[in-house]
Amino acid sequence: MGNCCPEPHRQSHRHPLSPPRVPSPPLPPTEIVKARSNKVATKPDPMLGPAEEPPVRLYGPETCPLTWRLRLTFLYKGITPQFIPRESPILPGPLLRFGGMSADVISGSEQELLECIDKRFTGEPNGVVLKLEPAEEVVLALELQHKSLERHLEGIIRSVKEMAVAGKKGRKTGAAAEGRRISRWYAELVEVMLEHARMEESLLFPVLERAAYKGVCKVANEQHAGDLPMLNGIKEDIKSLLSFEAGTSLYQEALLNLSQRLKKLQEHFKDHFREEEKELFPLIDSVYRMQRIESDISNWSNSGWVGQVVNATESIHSRLFPFFIAGLLPHEAMEYVDLICRSTRDPQRLVSMLQSLTSLLEGTCQSSFIFDSLLKK
Repeated sequence: MGNCCPEPHRQSHRHPLSPPRVPSPPLPPTEIVKARSNKVATKPDPMLGPAEEPPVRLYGPETCPLTWRLRLTFLYKGITPQFIPRESPILPGPLLRFGGMSADVISGSEQELLECIDKRFTGEPNGVVLKLEPAEEVVLALELQHKSLERHLEGIIRSVKEMAVAGKKGRKTGAAAEGRRISRWYAELVEVMLEHARMEESLLFPVLERAAYKGVCKVANEQHAGDLPMLNGIKEDIKSLLSFEAGTSLYQEALLNLSQRLKKLQEHFKDHFREEEKELFPLIDSVYRMQRIESDISNWSNSGWVGQVVNATESIHSRLFPFFIAGLLPHEAMEYVDLICRSTRDPQRLVSMLQSLTSLLEGTCQSSFIFDSLLKK
């Protein structure tokens, strides 16, 4: 994983802001103390008032990816841990303390810590997926990228529909701000979609072509080429919408045109993604198995296919990472986090991605308003 803890053996909400930090108690004992119960200890900490008692304290280096991975796991379970940045001269990784000063203290490998959290707190799983072959990992990563794109587009369509309903009822308050929000949302969606497509064209399709699947990616490439006019047309529709006064007939007509174009794009996305998942993705596993049998595993395979996907989609895994993750359900997001933790060899880059996702869940990053919209029923 490239973090500061031993590599584990793999097995198969908008949250409130973190509570203010208080003076840190001394470091817990350094030995591994196993959980004695699945219930959180409730003995009060003498350094905190009863109302301030956190369900868990997380001690760990801020530069350690596992520290942030554990923090994310708690947040996805609806729990805000008290994070206490602390370097231990003895233990290289993070520590968990449940309840008060005399409660259980847990340290250990990544797998042990994640399993401990799952045992003590119900809710979303920790996201650790079964050990997969490299081809299976990259297929899972690509499928999750498809899901995020589809869900973002679905959220935009829903918001445009709500604007149309409000317009028919004569509501004008907030219409301009909502239009600008949708414009920004759509622009980020397009950026993610185009980078995803470029990654497939430069990384995935050539591998399939070289493995004697000549012409198999022709249709997918043609569909990618046809995407840009559709995307630009919708962008112009949004510009037109922003130029009209809310509630007017021109405004309502622009909303109708935008809604129709978005639905057409949604159908195109679904057909294109399902075709790739049905026709192309199974070939990735075939290519990998064939190369392994022939002892001709490419550098791409050896260095981690998901890692190459991450490197080929730089914006998705940096500036747009919170936006991208906002389009995934909690268990899907944690699966994706698990994949990038396995494949990203640069700890600093990995910490940056996990920190940005923490900001999303705590509601302190700019993508939070989109996160809320996607959670609407």
